[in-house]
Amino acid sequence: MSLSRSWAVARTSWRLQMRDPAPIIAMTLLPLVLIAFLVQSAKAQLVLEGYPNASGADQVVPGFAVLFAFLSVEQVVSLFYREYAWGTWDRLRTTPASTADIVTGKVVVRFVVGLVQTTLVFVFGAALFGYRPNGSVLGIAAVLIVFNVMLVAFGVMLVALFRTMDQAMVVGNLGGMIMAGLGGALSSVDSFPAWARNLAPVSPAYWTLDAVRHLTLDHGGFADVLPAIGITVAFAVGFAIVAGLRFRATAVKVGTT
Repeated sequence: MSLSRSWAVARTSWRLQMRDPAPIIAMTLLPLVLIAFLVQSAKAQLVLEGYPNASGADQVVPGFAVLFAFLSVEQVVSLFYREYAWGTWDRLRTTPASTADIVTGKVVVRFVVGLVQTTLVFVFGAALFGYRPNGSVLGIAAVLIVFNVMLVAFGVMLVALFRTMDQAMVVGNLGGMIMAGLGGALSSVDSFPAWARNLAPVSPAYWTLDAVRHLTLDHGGFADVLPAIGITVAFAVGFAIVAGLRFRATAVKVGTT
């Protein structure tokens, strides 16, 4: 793999992303709109769980940041399938860039955009709704970085597994909503029925949100969330292995513009 060739692909992918920034803007603003409606009910729930000083933003800001980050995986998918729709995938393959260079260049762009998106939800959540973590801010940053790595690996896996963009989008959105909801994005896992609490750890969102919860409400330090970070990394590696085994540069894909 060549860094210079990956960088060239990344520059092109960046231009494609910035050509239509509306989805990125929407996925940043929509969680903030929903937070405004739900912050008070989240506060009441956290008070019942033993956090009398909770603002409610402690639950809904991380929760909706994670939910909309999962929904943004469709942007990873579209970066690949639109190359097929435009007839430019084969043109990319005729350049000196290898398949690894092309994939790396694309996912780096989506990782950066995704990380900025989730970070902005946290920043505006602090400014608008009083989100104030009482633990390690460095720990939150590390959790968000690993979480976004996992998301791009999930997106590339979808591209590798499905022939059409519509199939990948449907599975990605449905799977993302299920993983986010099961992980506690919409409500604290402690409020779930027993079967859902037992099932929650199979979602990577659970480990991300559990780590952020400790760092936000329980004075958690960086070392406290290392196990959760490690499990999220394991999910990312698993998705990447599946993608690596199934991705074929010569495969015929059907995308839409």
